[in-house]
Amino acid sequence: MRRFYSLLILMLLLTPAASLAAQLEAVLDRTRVGLEESFTLELRAKGSVDGEPDLSVLEKDFELLGRSQSSQMQIINTDISRTTTWRLSLLARNAGSKVIPSLCIGSDCSAPIVVEILPAGQTSSAATGESELLLEVSAEPEKVWVQSQLRYQVRLLTRLNFLQASLTEPEPSGVEAVVQKLGEDRNYETERNGLRYRVIERDYAVFPQQSGRLTIPPIRFGAQVAEGGRRGFDPFNQRTRQLRKQSEAMAIEVLPAVEAKGRDWLPASDLQLKDDWQQNPPQLTVGEPATRTIMLRASGLPSAQLPALSIELPDGVRSYPDQPNREDQVSESGLLGILQQKLALVPTRSGTLSLPEITVDWWDLRAERWRQTRLPALELEVLPAVNAPAVLTTPESEQMTSPTTEQQSAPLVTPPTAKPDFWPWLSLVLGSGWLLTLWLFVKSKRVGRNQESAQEPKNAGLSLNQVRRELERAIKSGDQAQVRSALLNWGTTLFPEQRPGNLEELATRCGEPLQQQLAVFSRSLYSRTLAAWDGQELLTTLQQVEREVADRKGRDGLPPLYPR
Repeated sequence: MRRFYSLLILMLLLTPAASLAAQLEAVLDRTRVGLEESFTLELRAKGSVDGEPDLSVLEKDFELLGRSQSSQMQIINTDISRTTTWRLSLLARNAGSKVIPSLCIGSDCSAPIVVEILPAGQTSSAATGESELLLEVSAEPEKVWVQSQLRYQVRLLTRLNFLQASLTEPEPSGVEAVVQKLGEDRNYETERNGLRYRVIERDYAVFPQQSGRLTIPPIRFGAQVAEGGRRGFDPFNQRTRQLRKQSEAMAIEVLPAVEAKGRDWLPASDLQLKDDWQQNPPQLTVGEPATRTIMLRASGLPSAQLPALSIELPDGVRSYPDQPNREDQVSESGLLGILQQKLALVPTRSGTLSLPEITVDWWDLRAERWRQTRLPALELEVLPAVNAPAVLTTPESEQMTSPTTEQQSAPLVTPPTAKPDFWPWLSLVLGSGWLLTLWLFVKSKRVGRNQESAQEPKNAGLSLNQVRRELERAIKSGDQAQVRSALLNWGTTLFPEQRPGNLEELATRCGEPLQQQLAVFSRSLYSRTLAAWDGQELLTTLQQVEREVADRKGRDGLPPLYPR
């Protein structure tokens, strides 16, 4: 065996160079290719090669997607043959009859090859009526209002197995728009023209923020597909081809908002207002808190766009609202925005408590007119507190009744002197208890007033300039949570009587234009996509509100801007 290898090396050294001269041959896997399909060109060099092929001649008509190189040597008896193969993955730049020019290594060149590139939408299997890959898009409704939902759907139908694949996201242009993916991709099978396809379906919700012309560029799909028809299985030398597909571009006209006349612009296909007390009204007791949950659901609107509920309460009850909870869900009609508002109500007196109705105005996209959703008024019975003092009937009250005729005509008889019995002592004890309860009640009211008066100087000591500087630092840091906290501190300092607990209450007390700026900031705070808001303009408006409040205090001497 050692003698055989020595002889082999000697034969290689003594083989003439002319016998190893390279012979170049170009081979295509297909001569009829779709414009959106890649194809493989193999350049085979038989014999000895010195250098690399010049591929720059391909750049005019073709795009080089990938390349690989392999070498093979065979020894049959005493004959030695070498083969070097360059495998090129190409994609045509445009349709038509194209010529792959001669590829050269030194003085050795291959023969040119003609390849037919089919127009976009056709594939190499189009002659048999088959299509390996379809990419479709659709949008509804045809008429879109500003800030309303446009459902954009992407469907990929394929009969191929992909090694790698990628799909671009919609990027609207023309007007500012917010894009939100709806749920997960759906996978199923369907039949087209007698052929079975696997379908991948993806939905998006697009919310144009301005009126005008909204353009959605084509969606692009790219994949790597394994070539079939090979004998055996070689995972290290598997032939692949690239597929590219793009959808049609879409243009949609966005209509402006309809005159709202002081109402919030809420374009929705459906809007519901529910209350957990409507079906099962609770039994309230003076001094005991009860939680009321109100839910606003809008089809086709994100929760960040829903306004805070304006809830008016009558006298005889105190309200402690929580921060509104916002949630987005996916339904059959697209995005479903949910706003949940919880209120802790504490009755302060017994009797009948009448809660007024709650109304929300919105624009019906289906009927194309304004609607108003109402939550009916509610009447509840409030029981006295468990430890409330009872009204007692004393013997003196019985003596106040007028005497009857028989009593008037009866002779006056002097009653005998008797020892004090049990009832006067019982009356004395009950009267003393009632006086003690009254004294404790008055004392607790005084303590409450003292605590409130002790808290007022603490709140009054806050400086608007100091709070505003904290807000400036929060805006510069870019932390929206800090900005929200600083805004609430500013509102508490400016309105110590009302102390707004959330941005919606603060916006209601300040009015325009701060109300509109806080609405934009709230959308940016609660939305998944970052909306633009101007911090410097917000600071300028805050200072304007401070001046208006100061002028009103000096003019009226009353606390300004009571909540409506």
